[in-house]
Amino acid sequence: MKGADAAVQRLLDAVPVCQKDPLFLATLGQLLNREGRYLEAADHLERALMLEPGLKDAQLSYAVAMAALGDVASATGLLDNLLADPELPAHLRTLIARQKSALTGMAAPAGWQRRITLASRLGYDSNLLGSPNLSSMSLTLAGQTLVLPLDTSYLAHGGAYVRADAQLDLQRVANDGARWDGSAALRSRASQAVEKSGSTQLDLLLERSHLDASPVWGGSYANVTASSLRSQAGTRYQAVGAAVGWGRPWATVGNAACQLRGGLEWQSRNYFDNALLSGRYSGLSAAGSCEQASGAQWLVALKGGTDAASDNARAGGNQQQTSLRLAAIWPLAALTPPGMPALGMLRNSRLLADYEHSQQEDSSGYSALLESGRTRVIWRRVVRLEYQHPFAKTAQWVLGAEKTAQDSSLPLFQQQSWGAYAGLRAVW
Repeated sequence: MKGADAAVQRLLDAVPVCQKDPLFLATLGQLLNREGRYLEAADHLERALMLEPGLKDAQLSYAVAMAALGDVASATGLLDNLLADPELPAHLRTLIARQKSALTGMAAPAGWQRRITLASRLGYDSNLLGSPNLSSMSLTLAGQTLVLPLDTSYLAHGGAYVRADAQLDLQRVANDGARWDGSAALRSRASQAVEKSGSTQLDLLLERSHLDASPVWGGSYANVTASSLRSQAGTRYQAVGAAVGWGRPWATVGNAACQLRGGLEWQSRNYFDNALLSGRYSGLSAAGSCEQASGAQWLVALKGGTDAASDNARAGGNQQQTSLRLAAIWPLAALTPPGMPALGMLRNSRLLADYEHSQQEDSSGYSALLESGRTRVIWRRVVRLEYQHPFAKTAQWVLGAEKTAQDSSLPLFQQQSWGAYAGLRAVW
């Protein structure tokens, strides 16, 4: 490791201990700027200024980072604040005025910032097709219950699988402070144990947001999304959606950068292999997220709405859908007791925990053959734990475990699965 890289890494390792020291955070931000790591630099410099707003070196470095990221308006505003200080040293005033002149002469904001993620995974899934955990099915005919055994092809089958993911993220901040985000993700899974469990999925997103810290109005966001899924089992699914809403960033007392969002969502959901399942979704969403200087992150997200059947003949009719998601990432070094050095394997490692609970309830009886037309309600819980450890500047290996449990008022829709995986992930 080169001297400059080693110095930066030592400071990054010390963040959990020194995260409330503005001079430390400012120094780290300046070093990251020199290495061209502007996103990371801006994060630490912003926290330094939250702790000590009058730190002029941090203000200048923060302006450099903002300009490099394309946020010319914020960078110019920071430089104006510095130039307005009558006690600013003459040599520093000359330097800042020169930098402001260069920014003012920019005809257009910086281009798109790009991030590419590639990942591969080898794992085991106890229920590759998401089959019901039943060996027989009960039908109600003329008031009588008939129990039929299920063919083995309908039973849950486990086995190994491989998965490959590729994702492109784009970001651009315009001169007026508006931010554009775009992403395209392609995911593919295959299994020799159950060939029909193979699938390919494409997800697209384009969003424009203009969020600020106004205590009353905050800012707004709007996005459009598209998804397409094709499985070896024959499923052909496509969804196109849009969302608009309000958002506001803020800093907490514990020096965490947080953001709150809430808005409306619409989605057209189309099953080309079985048109009766298609629907039109509309609902509300809300989410809150925070990130500490130590790298710890939290997310809470709520959704609720109605999936209106495209065809009145759809079993169960319209569906009421709600979901709650809780996710967190902990740098393991931050969990080390004060005064104790972090173990080598844990120094830069992180632990991800992700939990989601969702409910779906039909508006009418699902089928006269199942529990005499009883209304279907589905409760689904998914939990995932993942250990992440970097082995290079842009790469990490991961170990994870996940479990899915689905209960229902109709036994046919009850299912469970569990799995574990190991993989590699590279980001640059």
